[in-house]
Amino acid sequence: MRHRYHTLLLLCAAAALVLAGCDQSSQKASPENANRYIITQNNSASGDASTGSFSDANTVNVPDTVDYYMQGYTVNKEYTWTVNGTSPGSADFPVAPSSDQTYEWESRNGEFITVVYGPGDPIATTSGMSASTNSIKVNASNDNINAETIDVSAAVTDSISGQIGRFGAFSTLTSLAASSGIADVLSQEGPSFTLFAPSEAAFAALENVPTQATDDDEDATSSVRADILKYHAIQGDSLTASDLPANDVETLLGSETVSVTADMVSQANIPATNGVIHKLNGAPLLPPTASVDFTNRTLADTSVTQGDTLTVDGVYVPESGGFVVLHDQQELQNAGAVASTVGVSEYIEGPAVANGVKVALDEDLSGDVTLGAMPHDDTNDNQTYDFTGPGGPDTPYTLNGNVVIDFGDITVESTD
Repeated sequence: MRHRYHTLLLLCAAAALVLAGCDQSSQKASPENANRYIITQNNSASGDASTGSFSDANTVNVPDTVDYYMQGYTVNKEYTWTVNGTSPGSADFPVAPSSDQTYEWESRNGEFITVVYGPGDPIATTSGMSASTNSIKVNASNDNINAETIDVSAAVTDSISGQIGRFGAFSTLTSLAASSGIADVLSQEGPSFTLFAPSEAAFAALENVPTQATDDDEDATSSVRADILKYHAIQGDSLTASDLPANDVETLLGSETVSVTADMVSQANIPATNGVIHKLNGAPLLPPTASVDFTNRTLADTSVTQGDTLTVDGVYVPESGGFVVLHDQQELQNAGAVASTVGVSEYIEGPAVANGVKVALDEDLSGDVTLGAMPHDDTNDNQTYDFTGPGGPDTPYTLNGNVVIDFGDITVESTD
């Protein structure tokens, strides 16, 4: 009889283990705090939200996605989550749930909730609200366990550059901004910025992403890469979703303006300490003028004879396409654009970013010479370089009233 009783106990224990193993939530047979659900705030995607438990006030950066988990002491309960006393997604909730507002994601009958912080979200605003007015509560009916509440406060602590670095969807943008010096620009406080931020999908629409090619004595923000990013940024009053469409707005690129409509934006009003970010859902915004990179280099005299090619680091041409023309700087100053031409590239179909553009030389180079790489527009749309002077076809691209050109010092070394 004793053996049967012992066997029964073992079977009961085994069954309990099986039941516990089937339950994927965190269950505790002997909770440290009796008669209590514990809500745990999981670290945010960026790791800037500290893990907390009940009665903790947690500060998170806006915008972000933060998971709140509960540790229950019962199984198969219908857990109810409320935000500031109202169930997310219900008709009484202050703001209809969307991708940038608080919403509820049920798993195993609501055992955890995902909260997205965004502008207009009743649990977090860009200015921050007191923790006492923002709370998340979990409860289950038909038990004697007290409902648990966690208080949450929100704060925006990052500039535009910092905010885009916290999103995987902006990883390419973050990298390009850092290498081109635009991250430093978008970190500045003062007049607000608006950034129309290309996502990974947007950059995938480009056949080539521009390389970063500047000389040590040049500002990194003078590059093709930087110019394209400048065209996505506006300085002045921040433009929110309610300001769209924004037509012919001047960008950081200068006189070149941009127009953006609401349907070009997949996530709007991402706040930052120095402005606002709007995520683009299509291709990057492409400027209406060209940009070019041409760096200094040392070459052997055997590689700079007529028929050889020089490589221009990179060029962007807009929709009408064009050519990269190499000009001798001294001749350009003394004799003009036509007489100073030493080489012309093949036609580049636009809009496009082209890296490593080959330009065939029309004449030999000797000694030390400074050449300027100048993009020319295919104004007569025949894909043939026909420039004969000002007022003629295939004129140079201009920016802010100046010809677009980048000079490179070519040191020609003798092989004798």
